[in-house]
This record gives sequence, C-alpha cells and structure tokens, in this order.
Amino acid sequence: MHTLKTALQSFSSWTNERVEKQAYEAARKGDIEALSYCLAELSPKHRNIDLTAWLNITEFAQKRKLHPVDWLEKAVETTHRFTPKTTGKHNLYIILLSGLHGKTPGYGLYIGETSKSPEARFREHTQGTRNRKGPLFSRIVYKYHKCLLPTLYSHLNPLSRKEAKELEGEIAEALRLEGIHVYGGH
Repeated sequence: MHTLKTALQSFSSWTNERVEKQAYEAARKGDIEALSYCLAELSPKHRNIDLTAWLNITEFAQKRKLHPVDWLEKAVETTHRFTPKTTGKHNLYIILLSGLHGKTPGYGLYIGETSKSPEARFREHTQGTRNRKGPLFSRIVYKYHKCLLPTLYSHLNPLSRKEAKELEGEIAEALRLEGIHVYGGH
C-alpha cells in the first residue's frame, strides 16, 4: 500500500498514459482502491483527457465486476484533515463495504478503533470471530466487507485509546456530512 500512497502523491507528474496503465493494472489485480484513485485522477476535473480512454478503463473494470468508488477521493481529503495529537497503542481502521442496500456496488464505510493492528481486527470482522463473551465482529462488516482502506487512516496511527475513540466518532461524522454511508464510529 505504501507504493500506492507514493504513487498518489506523484500523480501530478505522471502522464495520462502512465495513469491509464496503472488503472488497467489495478483492474487486473482487482484493486478497487487503486482503480478508484486512477479514475479520479483521469477525470476531466484533474486532467484534459480523451474521455474514450476513461470510459474504456471503466468498461474494462466493470467486465471484471469492479466498480470504482466515486467518493473515495473525497473521503481521503476528509480524513486527512485530521491529525493525531497523541501516540499510543490504539489504531483506527476503515473498511470499504460493498453491496449495501442490495445495490451494486452499494459502497459505504465502516470505521472502528482497536488495540490490535487494523489487519488483525479486519480478520476478526471478516471471519466472524467470537470469544466466550460473544461475537467480536460487526455483522455489517462480516456481510459486506470488501477491503481495508489504509490511505484513509494510516496517517493517524498509532493513537492513545482516548484519542482513537474521539477521532473514530469525529471522522465518522465528517464522512457522513460528505454524504458517505458510514457505519461504526461509536
């Protein structure tokens, strides 16, 4: 993911052809996050491009049942307005949900905080992990999980427990105000 983050920072210096190539590669690999960023970068908002190229990439992705997340760029901008004030042993994590409300792609986000790594917590959600006290997973994540979105949270981690809980709610609310369906963020 660090290579994607580096790539995103240098998109402005990339040629249209290079971004297009990256988009096709992301679609081949099934990487919705990278594909979404590439298509956002190739949009007329950012570049003067041949719309046919953008449509061809979109069609190529859809044949692979990949639907770009059209609000992902907005989510990155929103989460990057937050900066950590503390450091600690807790982490925020954000999961892309897909198929919500019976729609394709029906994207949304789940935001949570944990003392574990985001990857370990994601596994608990997706595998339906339980302990003697009950489920350690969110049913919405278990049913609709797609992938972790580290570009939305990695700049914040690690945090103190108190700040992780505060930011979880604040970021969830900020994303909701942007019109993004957000679950969690208690």
